[in-house]
Amino acid sequence: MSEGARRSGGLWPVVLAAFQVAAHPLAVVQEVLVVLMLPWAIGAGGMLAGPVVVAVAERTTGPLFADSGSQRGGLAVAVSVVTGGLWVLGSVRFGVTPVLVAWSWACALAWALVITDVHCRRLPFPLVAALAGGGAVGFLAAAALEGRWARLGFACGAGVVVFGLAGLVQAWMPEHTGGGDTALYGAVAVYAGWFGWEGLLRGLLMATGLTGLVALMVVVCSRRLDARFPAGPSLLVGALLSMVFA
Repeated sequence: MSEGARRSGGLWPVVLAAFQVAAHPLAVVQEVLVVLMLPWAIGAGGMLAGPVVVAVAERTTGPLFADSGSQRGGLAVAVSVVTGGLWVLGSVRFGVTPVLVAWSWACALAWALVITDVHCRRLPFPLVAALAGGGAVGFLAAAALEGRWARLGFACGAGVVVFGLAGLVQAWMPEHTGGGDTALYGAVAVYAGWFGWEGLLRGLLMATGLTGLVALMVVVCSRRLDARFPAGPSLLVGALLSMVFA
């Protein structure tokens, strides 16, 4: 191949890109703005997430720390740092899509539920409903933009069915599970169900398996078969991990 042909072949992608920019300047500007603004948005959102999550948890449980404002501030900082890191992970995994919004909402609400469950062994229904509702809204936006209405229907249907099945388990063994755990299973199924049958089964398996592992550790450490522990944190961690690997 001659030197001139080689040069023209090397310039062709540049010329093509220039034509694409000229044909769709607004789309290119939007993409550039998104790329530039995303780190700032994640940073600002992460900084706000900690204080807001702690405030929401305290509204449910009462003061988390009776005598130390520094402990409360330390918890807020830890929540902000971890939440920001999870949002960065989500942006890498899902890109700048409505699914990222659902992921970010799940991470923030998961923190509030974890704090509440650890502090007072409760998973308040309003928080669980907010977790499920925020995810449904994010997936609704994704379905509208990408035409994935069947996937949205499956996710919502999975949430209803799993909630019903978990309710039957609660009625059968009320001493081992509570209403908050039942509702949380339904919310987890909404998120896992967005990724289809495989995602749903993976999400339920990882959430339940991790909870079972924690239960086994609690029994071994306490040497009591009737030992109780907050199941919310392990359910939520397992569900979020399943989304990353979906």
